[in-house]
Amino acid sequence: MFNHGAPTLAAIFDWEMSTVGDPLLDLGWVMNGWTDQGEERTSGYVDATGLPSRDEMLERYASVSGRWVDEIDYCVILAWFKLAIVLEAGYDRIAAGTADNPGTAGYEHVVLDNMLAAAGLASTTKLGQKGAA
Repeated sequence: MFNHGAPTLAAIFDWEMSTVGDPLLDLGWVMNGWTDQGEERTSGYVDATGLPSRDEMLERYASVSGRWVDEIDYCVILAWFKLAIVLEAGYDRIAAGTADNPGTAGYEHVVLDNMLAAAGLASTTKLGQKGAA
């Protein structure tokens, strides 16, 4: 996407990974990779220096969109599982000998890490405690 009225790049969309439906699912995808200052980054392609915190980002999204984000953990958990499934497909191609990207061999452990992150958030979020009383 280009800036309005200027030939400069404003954004790149990965339509394959976008969601048709509730926009909070896409917000969950963004929040799944969002780190606050001082947190360990799981990927190194974005410099988070000067970016708002996770809470500031959610507050801003809620104020601009008018959407309720109090239970965003549900969408973040789904995003962790979605990423694990996509990466598992890449790893499966390595295991089958049909992969065209040898870099996907490293997905073996990343898939498990994503599943564990989803399970960890699911076990600690207030969403998982609603029916536990």
